[in-house]
Amino acid sequence: MRNLAFSDPDEPGYEPISHYGPGGLCPISLGLSIGPGSPPRYHIVAKIGRGSFSTVWLAHDYDASRNVALKILRAEALATSKEVEIFERLKVSGGPEQHVVELLDAFDHPSANGLHRVLVMEPVVNFDLRLSSDYSPKVGREAIHQMIAGVAFIHSRGVVHGDLHPANFGLAAPELNRFSDLDLWRCMIVPEAFPMVPTSRIWNSDAFPPYFCNCSDLGELLVHCVPEFVQRPLSVRVLDLGNAFLVDESLPPKASTPIPYAAPEIVFSWNVLDTKDVVSDQRSDIWSLALSIYNLVSSNDLFAIFSPPHGDVLYKMMCYCGEVPDAWRGRFTEDPFPPGVSGAAHADDLWNDVEQTFAKRGVEDPAALVRLLRRMMVFDPSRRPTAAELLRDPYFRILQTKPSHDGHESGELPDACAAASRPLLLNLSVPSERECGEEQDFHINRALHQ
Repeated sequence: MRNLAFSDPDEPGYEPISHYGPGGLCPISLGLSIGPGSPPRYHIVAKIGRGSFSTVWLAHDYDASRNVALKILRAEALATSKEVEIFERLKVSGGPEQHVVELLDAFDHPSANGLHRVLVMEPVVNFDLRLSSDYSPKVGREAIHQMIAGVAFIHSRGVVHGDLHPANFGLAAPELNRFSDLDLWRCMIVPEAFPMVPTSRIWNSDAFPPYFCNCSDLGELLVHCVPEFVQRPLSVRVLDLGNAFLVDESLPPKASTPIPYAAPEIVFSWNVLDTKDVVSDQRSDIWSLALSIYNLVSSNDLFAIFSPPHGDVLYKMMCYCGEVPDAWRGRFTEDPFPPGVSGAAHADDLWNDVEQTFAKRGVEDPAALVRLLRRMMVFDPSRRPTAAELLRDPYFRILQTKPSHDGHESGELPDACAAASRPLLLNLSVPSERECGEEQDFHINRALHQ
């Protein structure tokens, strides 16, 4: 855009300037207060996520004395978004025991770009943080069980998630409630910011934020300031119901799962039949869930893609499933299997390699995990087990003899999570009031750079 200087940083983590303007994203700046009440209830602390249709911000809720995540949708999504209604459909006991991120509040916020729906949710951290060299295989089994349990709960309420991939799973982080907004500013790494400077007098500066800032890493904050965060049992959350819909919906949205995680019936429709109106269902969720589990265990995509039109993904699917579906025959110029090797034998060889990869990463009972994934990854959607059936897979049998850590029976946070809500004691000489004043702000900002 020619009317702006110092804009549109060409780096991941920053939304394009074209996403702002009438009907677009909401211009937000750090330190802004929004929401109901006077003064407004939610105080913006950090940017923690962004996408084409929303930005996500960590905020301090002054009424409830807790930290929350604010997902602020594009203005044009106000009329079409059903995310709040989906959350209402999922609401049973109001607790986090179902492993789905909890909706705490919702309101509409006006800006120069229109009226924006704001979803107030519990904050979570990126799942990848915990899949490191210190990752416990037994905890891994529990985390996988919780991922499936979250999807099973969503499906049990008659909902299709429609966009399952690793970034849409996260970890509950009640430890964040130990921090005040000022504590967070003191402890977090200072975000990078790119100023937006209008070069035209007719530019509507109110439609754009005064600067772009990158996303803060809440996981890094917790690892350094709350060491017990990495020691307690995991509590997984399924995230982002922006593409979710009811199974009996008359006009469901088009499938939008990223190619590496999309079910074969969807990828085939997109890339071979050139049909863009294909719709996800609960069975395609199961395939996407399997590939998300593989990614979070191995830190790689099973079906990595390098360039469009992504036909190589379809070949890889045939190799790992060990067959060519009848509807696919005659559509490809090459046989996916090596000469003289049956499809089933070739698939066994590939999954044996996966098993060895899992074993090297310390995954407990890698052969059983491979069998679980192969159950989920079959071409015929009608043959895929439901998420509820997967919870009874032999891979999880050992969990039935272990005490529950995730509050399934009690509906409460596990003891480690409950203890995580205790106040954080930091040696900070900063004011606790909401309005700090210019001189106090100067000292806080100077401390951030020390």
